[in-house]
Amino acid sequence: MGGRLFLCAVILQLSGYLQAGSNPSKCGLGSKLCKDGSECVFYSHVCDGEADCKDGSDEEGCASRCNEDQFLCAHGKKCIDKGQVCDGVPQCQDRSDELQCVKLTDGCVHQCDNKSRCLPANSLCDGERDCSDGTDEANCEDQEEDGYEREENISTTPEPPISDGPSTIKCPLGSKPCKNNAECVLYNHVCDGEVDCRDGSDEEECSSACETDQFQCAHGKKCIEQSQVCDGVPQCQDRSDELGCAKRMEGCAHQCDDKSRCIPNSFLCDGERDCWDGSDEANCADESCSATEFKCTSGQCVSTTMRCDGHPDCQDRSDEESCTKSPVCTTKHRCPQSKECLVQEWICDGDQDCKDGTDEKDCPAAPLSCGEFQWSCKSKTKCIPTAWRCDGMKDCDEGSDETECGVVTCLPHQFQCGSQECLDPVLVCNGITNCADGSDEGGSCQINCAEADHTRCSQSCYSTPQGMRCHCTAGFRLMEDGLTCIDIDECEGQSPGVCSQLCINTPGSYRCDCHPGYIMEADGHHCKITGEPFLLASVQTDLFLLGLRSGSLDVLSSSAKKAILSLDYDWKEQRVFWVSLDTESIRWSSLDQKTTGTLIKGVRADSVAVDWLGRNLYWIDGVNSQIVAIRLATAVKSLNHSVILDEDLDQPRSLALLPQKGLMFWTETGNVVKIERAGMDGSERTAVVNSSLGWPGGVAVDTISDRVYWTDERLRAIGSATLDGDDIQILQMKETTNPFSLAVFSDMLYWSDAKRRVVQGAHKISGKKCQVLLKRPRQPFGVKIIHPLLQMGNYSPCEKMDCSHMCVLAPGPKAVCKCPFGLLLAEDGLTCSSLVKSAFLLMLSPSTVTQIYLQSRHTAAELKGWPEHLALQVPSLNKAAIMDYNLRDHTLFLTDDGTTSLSSFKVKDSDLVSQGQLLKLLGDTITAMALDWVTLNIYWSSSKQPRLQVTYITGTHTAVLIKEGIGRLESIALHPPSGRVCFTNLALQDTGTVATVECANMDGAERRVVWKDAVQPTSLVFSSNGDTVYWADSALGTIGSVQLGRSGYRELKAGDGVAAVALSDDTLLWMTVNDKTRLWYRDEQQQQSKVWFEVGTQVVSLKAFSKSSQTGSNQCTENNGNCQHLCLATPGGRTCKCGHNHILVNTTHCSPEQGCPTGSRLCLDQLSCLPVEKFCNGHVDCSDHSDENCVSLKQWSEVKVLAPTQPLGSSSPPSSLPLLETTDLNTTLNVSSQLMNLDAQQCSQRRCSGNGRCVEINGDTVCVCSLAYSGDSCQDHLLKTMQGPIVYGAAGLCAGVVIIAVMAVVVKRKKSSNMRRASPAAVKETSMTDLENKAETTPSAQTAPVDTDKPEEAVSSVD
Repeated sequence: MGGRLFLCAVILQLSGYLQAGSNPSKCGLGSKLCKDGSECVFYSHVCDGEADCKDGSDEEGCASRCNEDQFLCAHGKKCIDKGQVCDGVPQCQDRSDELQCVKLTDGCVHQCDNKSRCLPANSLCDGERDCSDGTDEANCEDQEEDGYEREENISTTPEPPISDGPSTIKCPLGSKPCKNNAECVLYNHVCDGEVDCRDGSDEEECSSACETDQFQCAHGKKCIEQSQVCDGVPQCQDRSDELGCAKRMEGCAHQCDDKSRCIPNSFLCDGERDCWDGSDEANCADESCSATEFKCTSGQCVSTTMRCDGHPDCQDRSDEESCTKSPVCTTKHRCPQSKECLVQEWICDGDQDCKDGTDEKDCPAAPLSCGEFQWSCKSKTKCIPTAWRCDGMKDCDEGSDETECGVVTCLPHQFQCGSQECLDPVLVCNGITNCADGSDEGGSCQINCAEADHTRCSQSCYSTPQGMRCHCTAGFRLMEDGLTCIDIDECEGQSPGVCSQLCINTPGSYRCDCHPGYIMEADGHHCKITGEPFLLASVQTDLFLLGLRSGSLDVLSSSAKKAILSLDYDWKEQRVFWVSLDTESIRWSSLDQKTTGTLIKGVRADSVAVDWLGRNLYWIDGVNSQIVAIRLATAVKSLNHSVILDEDLDQPRSLALLPQKGLMFWTETGNVVKIERAGMDGSERTAVVNSSLGWPGGVAVDTISDRVYWTDERLRAIGSATLDGDDIQILQMKETTNPFSLAVFSDMLYWSDAKRRVVQGAHKISGKKCQVLLKRPRQPFGVKIIHPLLQMGNYSPCEKMDCSHMCVLAPGPKAVCKCPFGLLLAEDGLTCSSLVKSAFLLMLSPSTVTQIYLQSRHTAAELKGWPEHLALQVPSLNKAAIMDYNLRDHTLFLTDDGTTSLSSFKVKDSDLVSQGQLLKLLGDTITAMALDWVTLNIYWSSSKQPRLQVTYITGTHTAVLIKEGIGRLESIALHPPSGRVCFTNLALQDTGTVATVECANMDGAERRVVWKDAVQPTSLVFSSNGDTVYWADSALGTIGSVQLGRSGYRELKAGDGVAAVALSDDTLLWMTVNDKTRLWYRDEQQQQSKVWFEVGTQVVSLKAFSKSSQTGSNQCTENNGNCQHLCLATPGGRTCKCGHNHILVNTTHCSPEQGCPTGSRLCLDQLSCLPVEKFCNGHVDCSDHSDENCVSLKQWSEVKVLAPTQPLGSSSPPSSLPLLETTDLNTTLNVSSQLMNLDAQQCSQRRCSGNGRCVEINGDTVCVCSLAYSGDSCQDHLLKTMQGPIVYGAAGLCAGVVIIAVMAVVVKRKKSSNMRRASPAAVKETSMTDLENKAETTPSAQTAPVDTDKPEEAVSSVD
């Protein structure tokens, strides 16, 4: 668009010329007509000091005077705003508004032109008018007359001299006439070493000798002030005043080393020698300390609270001298003579802590054991990092690390002796033996290089004992042809010794450079930052601030009561953010030591990191396994924090941000240790380091070298790698035995050692120059380096994003809006809005359930990562495999292949709360499972029990529905309103495995095959009205569907790796699993399949739910269909079915079946009877493993079975079967989690006819009847209304229900660091048959107290 506008402007301007030529009376846009009408001129040329109209009318009527806030151009015809003077853009045609502009510097002595310009002293009274107001040449004692007029309003073009007379030429401002008056020459060309006047008069009478405070230009004709040398502006024509100068930069205050370097004020008297001549550390006066500081004898300042505290903080120990009394030590040890406080770890640690040295006397020799990344000196007294081996420096005491280093490689321009020495070629064949073995002389040395040889070699030729050889100068190497020399790129894969920051290759050499804000050291290789950096460290509950140059030591205010484990800072707001073990909040302390505060309450943070660019704070929530962020400018009690990452985070420990690139890094210490990277919005997640790791802890990013560093407590080392995880380096030293947290700055690495109670520093690559920076009796944890440059100089893309709640950085960096929990990002990508449509997906991973609302699916391009979602960590499960969900009471059902069990979980806010196991198998695996959300019956099948069977939610009743012709059942779909069930059947036949999709009534009747040409069908799902069933065929890569009761099969090509299909109202969604897990949907408007998002997470199951998902009813809805055991819906009604080992005594009620001898029980396959003690004894006895189908009674022992005698009020849905916990040894007949046991016998007798119990439901008192009674007041006896014969067993049919109370054994948490994943209390198991029998034979609704001294008996099993 901009190009089009520019083109239009050009055309319009050209049209001005064209029109002027063809029709002078009309000018183009941007131009005006001259007075004589003969031509047009641009408005920008009007009153510009030059006549463009032939009649000169464009320069008539021009302003000769300007307003006070304006500047008059030198030609006197134009006024401009004073703000445009010396702005780098000439507005005056004669450029007078930009002439002799002097940058305001320390040398500024004279301001003129209404303070719009400033001149140095040497510009005053120099005979050149620099100020338009002439004040720089006013009041001068010996003002020289130049013989020409200096007029304010003079033409910029000199008038041609009159040939016949010697008249004086008029020269423009800033120039003077040559001696012959034939021409003008600019003042800055006078005495510049070059002749400009034809008569050479501009170079006459020039100074040949300069004053002591002046500098003479190299051409010898000009003197300038010394202050103008190396000021970045050449005053000498030959630029000799700017040659050999250090690069000028802001803050340059001291020139040294013959002006080859310039350093800022912060480098002066900082204790570090930055100039070779040492002038930066000369004449330094002692700096005073503040009123709250103690001045050490060495001049160092430390906090007065450290004076006489029993620990030396001054480097010269002077803060512990002249103390009136011995300090009170909080440690167990004290130096015997000098009385300093000691901790055990400091005794014999190699560092003298007692002034008398007693802590390092008589130390036992510790056995030497070198680590994986160390090398043992031959003396067996020292271990050094492997990188120190053969690095050219002796690190072992006896120097063994520099012996046996193999073949020495000479530089490309050198000659290598047979004895491995390296020689300059001029020493070869020079008649003097220089190699130890004499290999540089003799042989063909007498053959000299011929002219042809020199011609063939691209650089030069020299003689060797082996004959003529081409030679390359230093910085070049010989190519394989032996003739051509090419440049060596010293910067490619540069070693640490080349340049510490930037390396620039040059022909035959290279040069080093520094990042902005850094200055090159005198060695030309290393860079030093301007201003003093500070080390911020948490020492137990204190925050220490150590000046890394001055050694100053201060303590910041802190309200912590327990150890501060993690910290970071925000330079803009001058705050340090920290978290400690004693509070669930993130707090801050100001750097001025005056105030403290709280950023957010009610959160648990293990590691904090400040996004100083996007203005957010990130933290790791290890309890919920999340990375969370909140705006730095937020209310203390704000809940507007956003979850950045919550998928597949096992045990994240430490977090580091790189806002300049929009990246974050964290260490993972769960089942798989690794270092991961992602965008700060959670996108583009990848594991960058997953090898050479033991137990990674702290993590930090080096912005100079673009490397990530980490501590490793198990390897006792510090590791580093590139940001992509390449070039892994492990630094394993005796000083890194217990690294906790770390920081990287410039060339140095800093880390805390909580065990040795020290903070140390060393070179970040070699690990050398190791020094103890902080040593205190209390433990140090978090460390950071504070310097303004580390948080400056970048533009935040969030500044242009108008996010309604929160803006975070993404890789680039780019800006992305995020929403807090409960809100979704709208299609505009800016606004967070509440849910409008409640349809959502559930995606199951082995340890996580992810909820994604379909409302977050926008028309934008496919996402690389999760959309807005809620990740629910699954507690106490090893390998989740199959799921289903009950919308009514928010209960999630999951099978676990790891424990071969079925469990349920309550969804509460953003947590999953375990409600225990419903079913536990042994040596068997559940292959399919589906929930009947009307009755809460669970349909399932397993590998050892390949049949369709149904179990009541309490586990009390299990029935086999279909077992004939079933090979392996892998998917079940239910549609309770229509009474249909469909399943996939992989059956073995004579022709091989045949895969079919079959359907039946939910009681197993009317079984039929609906599709027989499947190969690997899975993930069955019904349409909302129940007339169509869909499935994915992973072998064919298709999604098939069949309308039940009709012929007609439809197919959609879904692609390779299709694993699951889901249906939400009219939207078809499916999942493919290849290199990534991708979620697809069908765009019916465009009739094409589209990818919604892709993730690297393993997903094993997919379900979709909406308002229409679990609506409708059937004849089992009310009062369990009057069925005593299982109510199974059918298209026309319902079927009552008894649990295994029971038979119907009429159409609704059941009685135990006497099919086995007393004391034994029938297996579920009805093939054999086994003694009852063999059920749920932890050993498989039935051929189908059904004796070990067990159920835990911890959660289900108190569920009141919905028998036909149980009336259900309208306030409580009849199909709601609560999952309750045992609270005591007595029975409580709670019906839902909202019920409260009134336990009032009087109410029960009066209101419930003595046949039930009063309970309160939502504030109303109602009766819950015993098993044999029904009615609002439990007045109707069930047996009076029963039809048909009743057969009583040996024990008889009893009317009561027993509630079995057992003692729970508390199981240790699966992971001590993750309280959310606490496994449920383990309880004994009982067979479901036992539970059934007891329920039917125990007359009392209450039980006697459990004898705790008796052996534990089994409390779960399915019969």
